Amino acid sequence: MADNATTTRRARSGKKAGEHDYLLRKPVNTLAIVPKSEKITVTARKIYNVMLQYAQRQGVEKERYRARLSEIAIGIDFNSNNTEVIKQYFRQMATTGVEWQSPTTGEGARWSISALIAHADLIQRGNELTLEWSYAPNIKQELLDPQRFAKMSLQVLAALNTMASLVLYEICCRYADNPGGLTARQAWSWWRPVLTGAPDSPASAYQEYKIFNRDVVKKAVKKVNEATDLEIELIEHKSGRSVQDLQFRVKRKQPQLALAERPIEPVDLKTIGNMIRAGIPQDRAEKLLLRYGAKPIDEAIEVMNDRHRRADMEPVRTPEKYLTAILQSGQFGGEKPAAPPARKIYDTKAERLKLIEQFMAMKRAQLNEMFQEMPEADQAQWISRFEQESLPASGAIRKAFQTKGIASQIVRPVFLKFLGNAVWEDGWEKPSDYELTDLAIRIKNEQQALADQRYSGKGRVEIGVLK
Repeated sequence: MADNATTTRRARSGKKAGEHDYLLRKPVNTLAIVPKSEKITVTARKIYNVMLQYAQRQGVEKERYRARLSEIAIGIDFNSNNTEVIKQYFRQMATTGVEWQSPTTGEGARWSISALIAHADLIQRGNELTLEWSYAPNIKQELLDPQRFAKMSLQVLAALNTMASLVLYEICCRYADNPGGLTARQAWSWWRPVLTGAPDSPASAYQEYKIFNRDVVKKAVKKVNEATDLEIELIEHKSGRSVQDLQFRVKRKQPQLALAERPIEPVDLKTIGNMIRAGIPQDRAEKLLLRYGAKPIDEAIEVMNDRHRRADMEPVRTPEKYLTAILQSGQFGGEKPAAPPARKIYDTKAERLKLIEQFMAMKRAQLNEMFQEMPEADQAQWISRFEQESLPASGAIRKAFQTKGIASQIVRPVFLKFLGNAVWEDGWEKPSDYELTDLAIRIKNEQQALADQRYSGKGRVEIGVLK
């Protein structure tokens, strides 16, 4: 009887004999979820995947699903008085409205809209916290007993640290074993909210395809190819010179990555927990994690904690600013990859010189912020070193320093350059073409966002008048 029951379960789930139980069966309708209210974070999506696998194991017949919180997430001290961190992720799942759709047009049996979960309870039982949750009736059957699904490993998903790479891998798993190995072809604007995990908006920085491709698509493809068992290639479909649609060519690596039999691994929240303990709000911690990655942040937090432990130094007054400043130095997380050659978007020598001036102004602002974060004793030491090592022996700069110190307008840039030479790598003040191009694009995006904001604000006022 037991063998027959096992065979029946395998037949219903699409499993073959000997296939690992830890592979998540994710319904095709959940691969390309489009958020309709607020952004879904990559951590929330990873936790959601772990919860989904537990629920699939417990069966579609149950009304509520249950697991120890330590089986869902680790890395934070979840005692009875310290659950706000994990609660925030459950709030995202329960309050974020999403449309459920297959990445292949017409493949799903129906269109649905709901929250990721219907409810969540955290219950203290002895020394343990237990999580209970449920799913909305209109999606529960499809979630827990899917007829069309993509198979993927939670262990592979754990290695992906951006929303775009996580979602792209999930979607490509759907097509990895298809004879053609091609994902569905969709308009590039369709991919925008799907890969970013954020509601589409006219104010988005990714309204231009070249920006979306550079900052989201290419980085996601690179990460999936580096960290997973798939190799994917972007295919652009153009109308004239303009890109209209995107799809991806998918194949499994040969030989395939060995996936050892092991239990479900909880999501590691250690880096986010460290930042929260350091005094950084959870939403800001998520953004820093996406921007810099876990390893650089862990190393930078250790430097900040070392400063806290030193009796001769004052504590950091604003941890987020201090951590961001030292992360921007690029000294954490190992060697930076070589920058690819950049296409110049400036045409004249004058435009290049203007960008260099803006680049240096940005660098001086970072150095000034770093200096302001230092305790007064450290600031005095740096000023003393500057006077001894870099201040001219005579002339206008020395006279200005003697009168106004580093507050002088002609002394301040000289001092900041001295500080930059001391704390950053050689060549920090000589931007590459890639850095200048990146700066020019960012300036253009900021100007466009400001223009869109003004236009949007004007539109709202006019509508109000009509009402």
